[in-house]
Amino acid sequence: MLAHARRFSPLALLSALFVTAAPAQTPAPAEASADNQARAPAPAETPAPAAARAPDIVLRFGSINTEGTLAYDQVLVPFARAIEEESKGRIAVELKPLGGYGKPTELFPQVEKGAIEIASTVQGYHPGRFPHSSVMELPFMYDNCIAGTSAMMSLYKEGLLGKEYASVKVLALYVLPPYAIFTTGKKVQTVRDFRGLRIRTPSTTVGVALSKLGAIPLGIPLNMMGDTIASGHLDAIGYGWDSVSTARGTGGKLLLDQLSVAVDARLAAPALMVVMNRAKWDALPADLKTIIDKHSADLAMASARMREGQEQVTKKKLQADPRITAIAFTDEQRAEIQRVTAPSIQEWKASMAKLGIDGERLYARARELIQQYKVAAK
Repeated sequence: MLAHARRFSPLALLSALFVTAAPAQTPAPAEASADNQARAPAPAETPAPAAARAPDIVLRFGSINTEGTLAYDQVLVPFARAIEEESKGRIAVELKPLGGYGKPTELFPQVEKGAIEIASTVQGYHPGRFPHSSVMELPFMYDNCIAGTSAMMSLYKEGLLGKEYASVKVLALYVLPPYAIFTTGKKVQTVRDFRGLRIRTPSTTVGVALSKLGAIPLGIPLNMMGDTIASGHLDAIGYGWDSVSTARGTGGKLLLDQLSVAVDARLAAPALMVVMNRAKWDALPADLKTIIDKHSADLAMASARMREGQEQVTKKKLQADPRITAIAFTDEQRAEIQRVTAPSIQEWKASMAKLGIDGERLYARARELIQQYKVAAK
């Protein structure tokens, strides 16, 4: 069981059935007499199987991922099945892919209201709702999502993400590998080439950094990217190498089929979450809570490891694809981009201060943790 594009100004960006067959009668041997047949013992009746047990708990699980993607098939599906199996059928997880429970932007509110029980979604779909978590979306925060995810989970466990997840039970918090930029044709080779580029951003925080480069960030949900490109209203997207090669675009095409230039930007990427309705969690028996906690303990890191590994494989594949013009920034160009986007970090800290959040401390601790995990991974 298993909304339209939003254009952000820099200021707005901040803000079973069982059938039992009767046992077959074994034919008597041809030499047996009628008397022998009469005295032959009747075949034993096969007991009817027990009726399938109805689950005690049904957890409707919405996802922003589509079937056929590694995130869905190799992370979310095994997670759901493991909970069902260890609970011996007491829990049924009704996991559905993108669109199964509504639009991507609707999943988190549905979990809070109890319309569904679990969601795998993006914090950035809800501007202003997760200010602490947005620290992980600042430019050049991390090089790989394993260190980034480890740091984000540590920030949560240390209580540094405030009360922004108080309405839900957190099952996983993680980040994606820093995004590439894919365009419909424009070659982005210098800072100047970003000017006027209408680019899909996954969150307001990432959008602010892009606006510093002169780009025009647009907030477009996953399910609308292909159509927006086809309509001519979008020039580029910030997205993952693997995701762009598996996500669906318009007219049944892959999103990649609508793009022709790939820039290894590695500027930033969104934070994501897998969360559960708080009331549903609180009402669960202790043994079922233990099962869910057990299988969610490594959910964030399992996702990070899978995504980081596959990202590198797909990146090499696409960079060698003759259909794609692959561009990589030099160290000097990356340093220039970092310099130009640096004011977005100071603006983020100022916006945190207005919310009563010590952005300086949060940013410093996030950087410290990322470095620690980066070193530990070597």
